[in-house]
Amino acid sequence: MLWYGHIKKERPVEAFKITIPPNENAAEQLLTLQEATTQVESLIQAGNITLLKVRALLFAALPQATDGIAFLLVFVSVLLAIVPLRHLTLLVFLESFTREMPLRKASSDRWLRRIREWWVRIPAAPVLLIKADDKKRK
Repeated sequence: MLWYGHIKKERPVEAFKITIPPNENAAEQLLTLQEATTQVESLIQAGNITLLKVRALLFAALPQATDGIAFLLVFVSVLLAIVPLRHLTLLVFLESFTREMPLRKASSDRWLRRIREWWVRIPAAPVLLIKADDKKRK
């Protein structure tokens, strides 16, 4: 920081450049604001659903999925303890860079589809349907 401050003494700090949006009337600005609000609401809803699903996994609402996650965490911890970090880093880069190659694309897409299907099957929150009591009304 001291070196950078010494070098920058000659030049002032440059200002950020922000492009001004094109002129719009009030109705267009309101529509743009409404679309942005809708997008923020959908992002918040997706985040809440994700947190509820993680909570369901932690509290074993779906025991089969919780067991799978536990075995996965144990496997990853053993892998981290045995295999050196540089080899794991190499494997992660190799996997990420070869995922879209023609030889691996079909299997990668299949695994991603299975993970998405598994994630969709996890309930966000347990639901209990209660039948209305007809005896109280009579």
